Amino acid sequence: MKASHNWYIQGCKFTVHHFSRFIRDIDDFSAKAERSVSQQYRDSITFTGFVIEPFETVIFSYAGTFATLVLLLLFDTLLFQITTFDRTILTLVATLTIALPLCVLLYLSEYVKIHARYMKIQSIGDIPEVLSYVVMSMRLVSNMEKAVHFAASHSNRPLAYDLRKMLWNLQVRVYSNIDDALLDFADMWGKNSEHFKRSLHLIKSSISEPDEAQRIITLNRALDIVLDGTKELMEQFAARLKTPTYILYSIFILIPLALVALLPAMTVVGFKFDIVTLVILYDIILPLATFVYAEYILMQRPATFVPQNIPDIHPGLKNIGKKKRNAFIVATITGTLIGISGYAYNYAGNPFNIISTETLNGILPPTLLIIWGIVIAFSIYMNAAYSPYKRIRDEIKMMENEFADALFILGRRISEGRAAEEAFAHTARTVQGSHIGKAFERISTNLITMRTDIRTAIFDEEFGAFRDIYSDRIQTTMVMFTESIHKSHQSAGIAIIKLADHLKELQVVEQNIKHSLYDMTSTMRTTAIIFAPLIAGVTIALSEVISKILQNIAKGMSRLPQEIMPGPANISPENLDQTIAPELFMLAIGIYLILITAILTRFSSTIENGGDRTQFMYDLGQALPISIIVFTVTAITARTFFRGLI
Repeated sequence: MKASHNWYIQGCKFTVHHFSRFIRDIDDFSAKAERSVSQQYRDSITFTGFVIEPFETVIFSYAGTFATLVLLLLFDTLLFQITTFDRTILTLVATLTIALPLCVLLYLSEYVKIHARYMKIQSIGDIPEVLSYVVMSMRLVSNMEKAVHFAASHSNRPLAYDLRKMLWNLQVRVYSNIDDALLDFADMWGKNSEHFKRSLHLIKSSISEPDEAQRIITLNRALDIVLDGTKELMEQFAARLKTPTYILYSIFILIPLALVALLPAMTVVGFKFDIVTLVILYDIILPLATFVYAEYILMQRPATFVPQNIPDIHPGLKNIGKKKRNAFIVATITGTLIGISGYAYNYAGNPFNIISTETLNGILPPTLLIIWGIVIAFSIYMNAAYSPYKRIRDEIKMMENEFADALFILGRRISEGRAAEEAFAHTARTVQGSHIGKAFERISTNLITMRTDIRTAIFDEEFGAFRDIYSDRIQTTMVMFTESIHKSHQSAGIAIIKLADHLKELQVVEQNIKHSLYDMTSTMRTTAIIFAPLIAGVTIALSEVISKILQNIAKGMSRLPQEIMPGPANISPENLDQTIAPELFMLAIGIYLILITAILTRFSSTIENGGDRTQFMYDLGQALPISIIVFTVTAITARTFFRGLI
């Protein structure tokens, strides 16, 4: 996304345009804001490429905070007009009304530094991919400026954007030559990635190597440093991730779920939890705190090997907009029918006493079907809308895994002096049945039947074999192939084989990184779909048991004379009365479980896939039904078991 399209910049420009007239002396305000910001803040503005002034960020921060406060006060006024609250609710509402605007002020005022840090982390993860393109180009032609330009123009990674900025500065004479530009670039990134800085210096030094073999060894060494450094970086992240993950797992997930069973018992000491308190605590405060902490952990992770972006013009996404609209309609209707089915069944007389109308009565509360309606609606839409993207990306991953082996075979045939069409046809036959084999076969067909050159046979927008293969790694490698094939067949074949070896090294590092992070991702996925719903199902049943016991005690105490009531503990039938109906309790906790499942799924998906939205939506569509199935089966089984004990 271009910096000018960032929501923060647009917000700053909007507020300055509409609210700067309320400032008496805008020039004096601008000067004070300029003096008050730190050098780190100025560096962050420069790094992000945001075309904003410090005073604009100050105005936006104040305006956003004031707007949040006004909206919360209006909401509080409306809420108080509808119903009344006890002291506990008033305290929570007042705390949120004060705390949220302060959080907004802190976030908006620090957003530039947060975004700059995020960009740096993202770019660190891009280093192996982008630097590999530099090495590929340098292996063919020992020209540093051409290699940097090739890497910057053939990658969509954030780091490639920084390289393009560096090349632009070189063009406008900010730097006198490419050596100065690279030195400055290496020093800037050396603060965040020492191995990247060392690799750039090695690549630059390879130009002065008089011997070709020594030059290749230097380039290989530079690539090894980057790959080893990235692997070490991710291993360090995996090690640092253990303690925060345990905190996320225990304090933010297990303890709140375990406390669900104790909430009815708190009425014994006169502390009553009504539905509004429960919703504010479990459906707003706890999920928000969990999300913020999870995002804080994820901010430390370099996003390595991010999935490719698939545009909607891909043939596999034909009519995807219409499919999404139809899926939304079907999901909405299906979810609504399932959600109201419990109350409709109860209205019809509740045959076989399936719907629970009292504490520990029936099989399932009607609100459980509301939870199912929400989950089914989300699952239908997300699977219909994002499964095509998932399928295409799986094909791309398979092609990337097959590509290195196919490239090795192609290089061997080219080095033997075979014609390009024959080499592609032989490679396609050798890897027959694979996705990359079909693409190579189309290249051979295009060369033979259309008499085109190799670049056209591969990349032509109408009939090119790779026109619908959205993989930077494959596309860039084939560009290198088309550039090297114009040399002698032997040198081109050797270059292709080296490219194949290079891709294998990248794949090995990628697999090692995934293995080092597997413990964390598997723990979070298991927690989201098994442990959390299992604990929630048991504790929701226990809360009904405690509530039922307290109701029985309250009924018994109501028959006692007033003078023999237990005074010291302040226990009375009124204090023992549970103010939250079981079905509403189930609904609030069910929504909390849905939110927690979404947060944990995003957490594990971001660690594994670099925060890709499409992959997250697909994973969530798969995880939610499993989580609610476990929750439903556990809750029904536990309710049935406990009911037999009372």
